Amino acid sequence: MSCNTCCKTFSIIRKEKGCPSCGFSYCSKCLNYKLFLPKLNSEAKVCGKCKNNLNSKLKVIEPPAAYFKRIENPDVVVGQEMNINKNDPVEEEIRKRLLNLKEDKPNSSKCSDKDIAERLKKLKDIPSTSQAQLEQRLANIKEVPIESIQSKPVLPTTDLRTEEEQTNDLLRQYLAHASMDKKYEDEFKTKINDIEGRLNKLKDEPTTSNSISRTDMDVMESEDELIRKIIDKAKVEVDDEVASPINNELPFCEICNEDAVMRCLGCKYLFCKLCFMEHKDDDDGCDTYEKYTAPQNF
Repeated sequence: MSCNTCCKTFSIIRKEKGCPSCGFSYCSKCLNYKLFLPKLNSEAKVCGKCKNNLNSKLKVIEPPAAYFKRIENPDVVVGQEMNINKNDPVEEEIRKRLLNLKEDKPNSSKCSDKDIAERLKKLKDIPSTSQAQLEQRLANIKEVPIESIQSKPVLPTTDLRTEEEQTNDLLRQYLAHASMDKKYEDEFKTKINDIEGRLNKLKDEPTTSNSISRTDMDVMESEDELIRKIIDKAKVEVDDEVASPINNELPFCEICNEDAVMRCLGCKYLFCKLCFMEHKDDDDGCDTYEKYTAPQNF
């Protein structure tokens, strides 16, 4: 910190003192004006700036002589009051400007409604750019077709259904998918049975001519065996898909998502050891369990 007047740094020798009038910091040399302060109702040492301000407030400013002349004769002419030399063109120009400023000219300061209406009409006649032109310019800048600019973004709609309605809709979708799978399975089985029946009919028909060679018989038998193998393979694949549905169960605890080690025999959910003890309930039949091992793909 330093003095606000002499800018000398405060130290042990040069101590910091505050002016009781303004509150700023000064040294003892700069705070050496003793004056009477009204707010303290006593004399105190103040800075030079506060001394000048207090003296200026106590000093009475006397009006100039021209003020008294104007009071005695208010209609005095500006040129006579200022004793302007009319021979000087510069002073004459100043006098004319002062007289023009004193004159009351309402027409020059005010604007009529007609002028305002004409100005607004001129402003409205300015050609404006349409929305189509702006979209075309934007498409040209982005180098994309204008259809992409004109298309409005589709916002996702909020789902207003309750939880019960959402559950019912999911069940309907599941039943619809199950019925479709059943329909395709029945159609596939019908086609297989039709093919088997046609093959059996072909085998049971007697031959009308004995001119079939041994080579042709071997070829027919090999084709029958190939068809039978294809049918058996298709049956096995269909039976496997029907018998072994896809297991989408995750090997995690139902509560804490840790690795499951046991299955509750009451509700069939998977739990870790600690969560099963919390879940255990004799009334609901959830008091027994069996050990669970996660599949190899997990």
